[in-house]
Amino acid sequence: MALGINTNPTALGTAQTINSTFNRLRRVHEQLSSGLRINRARDDAAGLAIAEGFRSSVLQRNQEVENLQSGVSAIQTAEGALSAQSEGIGRLRELAVQASNGILNDDQRAAINAEAQQIIEHIDATSNQATFNGVDLLGAEAGTVPLGTEAGTEVTFEESTANSLGVGGVDLSTAGGAAAAIETLDAAGTQIVQNRANLGAQQNRLEFGVSEREIEAENAAAAESRIRDLDVARAAIERTRGEVLGQAGIAALVQSNIVPQTAARLLGG
Repeated sequence: MALGINTNPTALGTAQTINSTFNRLRRVHEQLSSGLRINRARDDAAGLAIAEGFRSSVLQRNQEVENLQSGVSAIQTAEGALSAQSEGIGRLRELAVQASNGILNDDQRAAINAEAQQIIEHIDATSNQATFNGVDLLGAEAGTVPLGTEAGTEVTFEESTANSLGVGGVDLSTAGGAAAAIETLDAAGTQIVQNRANLGAQQNRLEFGVSEREIEAENAAAAESRIRDLDVARAAIERTRGEVLGQAGIAALVQSNIVPQTAARLLGG
C-alpha cells in the first residue's frame, strides 16, 4: 500500500460517511422532538400532500359539524317557542268553551275575552322573540336557512303568528263568537303540532348529519396520523443505530489518520 501525505482517501471517505450518519441522526432527533415523521416537504413530498388533504377534510368536517349543531340549536329555540304557543292555544280553547256557556252574562264574557286577547298578544310576542343570532324563526320573515355544508343542507322554519294561525280575530265576548272560535283554535293547534313535527324531523336529520361527519372526521384524522405521525419505537431504534455508527465512524476516522502519520515518521527518519 502506497503511503501519502497530501491526500488521505480513506479519511475523506470516512468523513463523508460520518456526515451522512449525523445528518440522518439530526433528522431522527427532529422527528422525535416533534412526534412527526413528516416535518417538511423534503421528508416525504407525496406523503405530505396526501396528509394535508386529509387534514383539510378534518377541518371541513369539524366546521360542518358546528354549522349543523347551530341549526339544531335554532330548531330547539323554535320548538320551545311553539310549545309555549301550543299552551296558549290550549288555554284559548278552554276559555272559548267557557265563554260559549249560555249561562254567562256579558260582563263575564268580557272578562274572559280580555284574558283571551292577552294570550293572543302573547302568541305574537313569542313568535317575534323566537330568533337565533338574528334569524327570524317563527315571524313573518321565517323561511329556509342554508347551513353552509358541502351537501347544501338547509333548515326550514314556518311562520307561526296569531294571523298565520288564524287566531288573530278570535272574539269571545259573545256566545256565538266563542262557539265559532273553538273550530278555529282546533285548526291552530293542529298547525302548531305539524310545525313542531316538521322541526323534529329536521332536527333528527341534522343530528344524523352531525354523527356522519364526526365519523368522517375521525377516519380522516386516523388516515392523516398514519401518514404524518412518527413511529417512536422505530425512530428510537434508528437513533441508537445512528449514535453507534457515529461513534464507530469517529473511531475509524482516527484510525485512518495513521497512514499519513506513518509517512511523516518515515520522512523524519
